[in-house]
Amino acid sequence: MKQTEIYGLKKVQIDRRIGFLEEHTYQGNDLGVTFAGAQVTFKCWSPEADAMEVVIYQSGEIEKNDQLMAFQMTQIDHCWTVTTDQQIKGLFYTYRITRGDETVETVDLYAKAVGVNGNRGAILDLTLTDPEGWQETSYTPPDTITNAYIWELHVEDFSSDPNSGISISNRGKYLAFTEPNTHLLDDPQQATGMAYLKELGINYVHLLPMFDYDNDETSATYNWGYDPKNYNVPEGKYASDAYDPATRIRECKQMIQALHQENIGVIMDVVFNHTSITEKSWFNLTVPDYYYRQNNAGDFADGSACGNETASERKMMRKFIHDSVLFWAKEYKIDGFRFDLMGLHDVDTMNQLRQRLDNEGFEHVILYGEPWDAGSNQIMAPNIPANKSNVWALDERIAVFSDDLRDSIKGDVFEARDGAFIQGMNGQSQRKETFYLRDLATAIQGSTRYDDHRAENRWAKSPQQVIAYASVHDNLTLWDKLVVTMTPESQQHVYAKDQMLLARNKLAAALLFTSQGAILTQAGEEFGRTKEGDENSFRSPLAINQLDWQRAKAFKDLRDIYRGLWQIRQNYAPLRDQTTQTAARMKFFDTNDENIIAYEIPNDDQTQPWQSMIVAANSSAHTWKLNLPDITEDEQWLLIADSNGAGVAVRPAEGTIIDPLHFMIWVKMKR
Repeated sequence: MKQTEIYGLKKVQIDRRIGFLEEHTYQGNDLGVTFAGAQVTFKCWSPEADAMEVVIYQSGEIEKNDQLMAFQMTQIDHCWTVTTDQQIKGLFYTYRITRGDETVETVDLYAKAVGVNGNRGAILDLTLTDPEGWQETSYTPPDTITNAYIWELHVEDFSSDPNSGISISNRGKYLAFTEPNTHLLDDPQQATGMAYLKELGINYVHLLPMFDYDNDETSATYNWGYDPKNYNVPEGKYASDAYDPATRIRECKQMIQALHQENIGVIMDVVFNHTSITEKSWFNLTVPDYYYRQNNAGDFADGSACGNETASERKMMRKFIHDSVLFWAKEYKIDGFRFDLMGLHDVDTMNQLRQRLDNEGFEHVILYGEPWDAGSNQIMAPNIPANKSNVWALDERIAVFSDDLRDSIKGDVFEARDGAFIQGMNGQSQRKETFYLRDLATAIQGSTRYDDHRAENRWAKSPQQVIAYASVHDNLTLWDKLVVTMTPESQQHVYAKDQMLLARNKLAAALLFTSQGAILTQAGEEFGRTKEGDENSFRSPLAINQLDWQRAKAFKDLRDIYRGLWQIRQNYAPLRDQTTQTAARMKFFDTNDENIIAYEIPNDDQTQPWQSMIVAANSSAHTWKLNLPDITEDEQWLLIADSNGAGVAVRPAEGTIIDPLHFMIWVKMKR
């Protein structure tokens, strides 16, 4: 069978070009703009170009016709390059590329500074953007990802609430993180902003996209930022001045510096799987078709549901991803990377990235991602996608989100009214998927494969590969999910504080913080964050998305449970085990009820005060009594947490009857 009978002629022609380009790659580390004294060098990979020049502009505003000069580039080693000693630092540039009869103008893929809206690169020495004390800035990371408590946050959400006590000029900006002691305007006792993060005790902030995305940086229009434009530059909307290229860089570094000073690591949400636009993207203008996958007809594949999917398996796209991650780790001291739709990347790209980070002294940088795509992918053998089916092939220090735990706690996220354990709906037929206690138990163990456990729902080699979570920015917040699932269809949804929903939220927290893996929560989950039922708020008004700091005050009892459970987790090593030993030794009690769960988490280290732990949670409508395991005369079971409070202080276990919508946690200690 001829190739054209399987693929369209357009696809065949593109594949031939891709083959040529794959044989004419460049592996140097000097793409983009580099400086050597007074000299400035530009270098761009575009082997098919017939001619290329660097165009120098006075401003970064594409609307202004202010070209100052242009330098013809020479093709050397498959790249186009030129060096000049003219005084062009502080100016702006683009590449003008000619292929046959066509000439296009594009921003440098490797631009590390840009003008407003990212339409022209900026010629800027980044050493001039370091804030005072930057070189001394450091973060002491946990020794393994399973020691992480990650708080997922959008830059604007953090500080835009007028009641936050954060200065007006810094609201929604990077610099909001530099204000250390803010509180509610009407209550000095209620911390907000950075003071709140210190109080909560997290050790990582995961920031939704803060690279330069496709938007009007001078507009108040809200967006999550999953519209990539310039991957190696901070977003200008969050800076005090989007027009000055240095300001966004300096202020982004000040934000990171402020977090590091409180020993909070910074995780960057990266979106290499697609670009905001396709045909006119910087990728496609620089080397047409190369950076994207095609379908059998030769059109752009769309596994992202955003119009395209990038081709991570191709050498220069893989290099771009690796170079970009290393750049942020080095220049901005980023401590981790979360990969959007990681299932659209191939396993080799991810594993080689992990290896490259390790080889260059960044073993502490954590990597995790979404192990799925948006419905399809065009990754072809021998490459395999970095999705949940292939976690076995990923490096053990690349983690993925456990949608198994998420959904077995609260119900399928793609069917708003479907519930699971915390709604007392386990074992009851749901619209999309019905969950059972066995699903929850496996997920609490981190879905880890130990001994001969190799069932389909056991996909992780160890808890290091697991991000344990109940909610993130996508879909309904945890609180809103409870509102929707627990409100009769005939009644209006009310998102205010409710004691029944509060109790169910506490059950979710107890299960989450006693699960294997790294802990991640959506910012504000611990105070019943609501978006009033908006399940896809990516461009909804700021009023829907911003953190409501008054609500943080109103839900103090829930916040205390989250903080106390985190303290317990920090104090009990088996909960943070990076191996499968704890999961293998966990014992689940027979409760004879799909909506009552109880499990023991033993401690191998008998030198520690807590020798074992038992967790019990009841989402049913009736009480249940747990018979605690027998102990010796010099041992005792003590209570450390229940639905009324949690922490490391022990108290007598006066009873083992678990009321409906309650949880209890005991530890075994020597008398």
